[in-house]
Amino acid sequence: MNATALADRTWRDQMKASGEAKTQGFARRLAEAGYCGLLVESFAAGATGDDLNLVLWAWSNTAPCRLTLIDDEKRL
Repeated sequence: MNATALADRTWRDQMKASGEAKTQGFARRLAEAGYCGLLVESFAAGATGDDLNLVLWAWSNTAPCRLTLIDDEKRL
């Protein structure tokens, strides 16, 4: 997975066309392999290639599901 694919705004179109966007397939493969975290480049305004986000998750097939954004620097 590269930065261009992660930032691709056409993920909804990909999902409609094939049932799964590239980023969704990537996430599915990570889950299947047992991963629970990933360092990804930041796409925040003013971010450089050196700015990374640590994304952690806990996979579950049951509700409730949620995403918690931590933006201590108020950049997003």
